[in-house]
Amino acid sequence: MPGATGAAGHSPEGEPREAAAEDVGPVGSVDTADALAALLRQLRRRAARRDGGAQLTYRQLAARTGWAHGVIGDYFAGKTLPPTDRFDTLVQLLGATGHELRMLATARDRVEEARRSRPAPGGRPGAPGADGPVGSGSLAPVPRQLPADLSELPGRTAELQALDVIRPEPRGGPLVVALDGPGGVGKSALAVHAAHRLAERFPDGQLYADLRGSRRDEHPLPAAVVLRRFLCALGVPRPHPVSEADAAAAYRTLLTERQVLVVLDNALDAAQVRPLLPAGRGCAVLVTSRSVLAALNGAAHLHLAPLPPPASVQVLGLWAGAGRLSAERGAAAAIAHHCGHLPLALRIAGARLAARPRWPVGELAGRLADPARRLAELSFADLDMHAALEAGHRELLARGPTGRAAALALPLLAAAQGELTVERAAATTEGAPSVTEAILEHLVDVQFLESRAPGRYRFHPLTRLYALRAALNGATRPSS
Repeated sequence: MPGATGAAGHSPEGEPREAAAEDVGPVGSVDTADALAALLRQLRRRAARRDGGAQLTYRQLAARTGWAHGVIGDYFAGKTLPPTDRFDTLVQLLGATGHELRMLATARDRVEEARRSRPAPGGRPGAPGADGPVGSGSLAPVPRQLPADLSELPGRTAELQALDVIRPEPRGGPLVVALDGPGGVGKSALAVHAAHRLAERFPDGQLYADLRGSRRDEHPLPAAVVLRRFLCALGVPRPHPVSEADAAAAYRTLLTERQVLVVLDNALDAAQVRPLLPAGRGCAVLVTSRSVLAALNGAAHLHLAPLPPPASVQVLGLWAGAGRLSAERGAAAAIAHHCGHLPLALRIAGARLAARPRWPVGELAGRLADPARRLAELSFADLDMHAALEAGHRELLARGPTGRAAALALPLLAAAQGELTVERAAATTEGAPSVTEAILEHLVDVQFLESRAPGRYRFHPLTRLYALRAALNGATRPSS
């Protein structure tokens, strides 16, 4: 067979077995990501010839591995060096033999070693996993601050594909993507999951900060505090700059020649985020916020909606156990419906079922069926759907006279069933149409209302229940 190994440890071409892979070519001289990527492409073509079909696409490989297909494309293009475990998985999927696996693994390690010792512009060694001008200095720490990831995120395939475009930009400033959506829609989970998938594109590290813009028990975190934490993580010795402006300048300078992914979670508004944006083109930023950060210059926006019903049941099963739900599919679907298909509510419901392994699934479905007690039932340990919705109400009260007027009008509007128009809302609140429209738009800004067309508004089911319950508790008074 062409390319088969010969006797005495040599290939038919006379090359040592350690230097040639069957039907692929010599690997002994491979010491760049481009050369290693060429081997990956040869393996993919060989696998297609052996199977008598087309080459595996990046999306097919992504489906088999769970990695972002754009990251896989970077591996085959030589833009990113795969980590050791991913490289081994990839070449096995492409049909490498055991002998080839060892040779290819050695070649991959040689590429990483060569990259570490290769001076970047400015005389610094290059960072592992990045070519050319990306080095962070051999002594500089590489922060890995991302929170723990979920193994899967049902129902967010389209959103993850949209976020797959995030990579170091060859021109211009950093790419900034802002995720927004109502409380409990899963903004943080999506941002963290996407950041883990994309982390290899940013070999100089990943920074993470919870800005506490939607935390009921804490004040929003000042940008100056976040900057000092980031500078510390990036190896800047104390004392750090005292003023926010000086700290931001030091932060931007430090990231000018680095490729770092920054995740800013639970932002209150654009003003809180601006000082935390790097200026270097090798960086990217993911921001999550309840409101649309439309005032954030140059940001791309991703608006999150509740999950489709089938994905909602999948999320419920992640926490309660898919096998348990299969015996009571109708009850599981009812729970997903009562949770409004919001990931946080589904997680709480799943956790409650997991904590009560002898409960029938229908028991929780029956409890959630009562609107008067639904939000109270959606609470477990430190997870609370009511608290997630309450953050939007606090933001209303902080928005001046119009925001406080919106908070006061909230229960009256929630009592009106169906879709709201400006005219109907004005009649309900006995206010002027112009004032009422401003109130409605404030409620859209904090994700209490959704507006799919100009002048038309509607509540999410759980948001409506929150508004009605808040009225009963007196929570909509400005003094609260």
